[in-house]
Amino acid sequence: MQLSHAPHRPVAGLDLKDALLVGALVFVCSIFGIYTAPPGVLAAFWPTNAVLVGLLLRRAHPPTAAHWLAAIAGYIVADLIMRHGWPKTVMLTTTNLMGVSVCYALLKRMSDDMRGLRHPRSMLRFVLVALCGAAAAGVGGTVIHPALFGGTRAYGFLFWFSTELVNTIAILPVLLTMPDLARRLAGRGRRGDAPAWRIGHLAPLAAFASSLWLETQLGGPGVISFPIPAMLWCALTYSLFATAGITLLFSMWTLLAIASGMLAIGAAVDTPQAVMSLRVGVTLTALAPLAVASVMVARNELLARLQHAASHDPLTQVLNRGGFMARADTVQAAAVLMMDIDFFKKVNDTHGHAAGDAVLAHFARVAAGCLRAGDVLGRLGGEEFAVLLPGCAPGDARAIAQRICDAFAAQPAVLEGGVRLHATVSIGLGCREAADTPIGTLLSQADAALYSAKHAGRNRVAVA
Repeated sequence: MQLSHAPHRPVAGLDLKDALLVGALVFVCSIFGIYTAPPGVLAAFWPTNAVLVGLLLRRAHPPTAAHWLAAIAGYIVADLIMRHGWPKTVMLTTTNLMGVSVCYALLKRMSDDMRGLRHPRSMLRFVLVALCGAAAAGVGGTVIHPALFGGTRAYGFLFWFSTELVNTIAILPVLLTMPDLARRLAGRGRRGDAPAWRIGHLAPLAAFASSLWLETQLGGPGVISFPIPAMLWCALTYSLFATAGITLLFSMWTLLAIASGMLAIGAAVDTPQAVMSLRVGVTLTALAPLAVASVMVARNELLARLQHAASHDPLTQVLNRGGFMARADTVQAAAVLMMDIDFFKKVNDTHGHAAGDAVLAHFARVAAGCLRAGDVLGRLGGEEFAVLLPGCAPGDARAIAQRICDAFAAQPAVLEGGVRLHATVSIGLGCREAADTPIGTLLSQADAALYSAKHAGRNRVAVA
């Protein structure tokens, strides 16, 4: 793949296909929502608006006019197929787009971490955005509800507000936190680090499923809260995306189970007001595990950054001495390289410490580019670096060392002002002869070989 720094120029054919896909998904979601409508109600579950916001936000580039026109066409075609008529179709589409536009505009202004719910305060901001989008839809409801159903403006606002709020909070987190599966699978294929699942990982999910079953067996007004402990356990165990999916499942299942009579809560849900209250209550209940999962993600990312800072050299971004020695205790290295940049003190004295830092960073990049996946590179201090080579035969280890030596000599470091500075490196190689050879012994052997390379004239590889 070639990377370009040129500004994005939409490709007509690709953007048209992308826009048509958005329009098709809006149409399918709208038809689904319309078919879930009980008698006298527009829709019991309306995923279209939240799905559209998620689709527009997850694009690599801002949506074009074609995407908005395709979405509008999806709304209109779905309504016309259901024989709503043009006046009703135009009013419904306009109100839907009011909520979508406000949510999209507010979420687009957020940082990636905030929008992806990976910031400690992101759930608070997300709820505020959902409230604003719901309020925008509610304003439209004050106009169209009296015109279409003869109700009051206040009821129209509350109906549209609650419907939009419930669907946004239930659906949009799943789309905002959905991982890039293609990139993740490609990265996992390169690294070979698929997580090892254990039976214990399924325990929170089993507890969640059991709590849903227990709801149907006991009944009563308190059963809605039964799954909350299991969902919090899931939030502490699974990814943010998985937690968002679980909370969406909880919201949909609870509402559908109550509507079908599978779940008896001991109170009649036979008025529009009762339905709105139930839907809002169930959805807001699902915010607790989402908030916990969001805070956990932010905490884990902070801990990862702190751990990286503690174990890595800030200049070269490779492992520091402590991080390298910690990895050496866990990696069964078949060979070790000790590397020292030749005449490094002269570089600092002649060109300054900034030039020396540039040479160190340049060498770390060159050396890392010569290693295999799984090899471990670290800076032990000053101009001295080391490499752990697991599963590497002596001949292959020597070839890797020579590759680093030749590449560094051939690629000068570029200093400020465009000055190109050539430098070389001496490398000592130590190979494990017995499986029980301590890593300290292996490092000492490589260090002794390094001094041999220095005494033999530098810019070469010596074997212990």
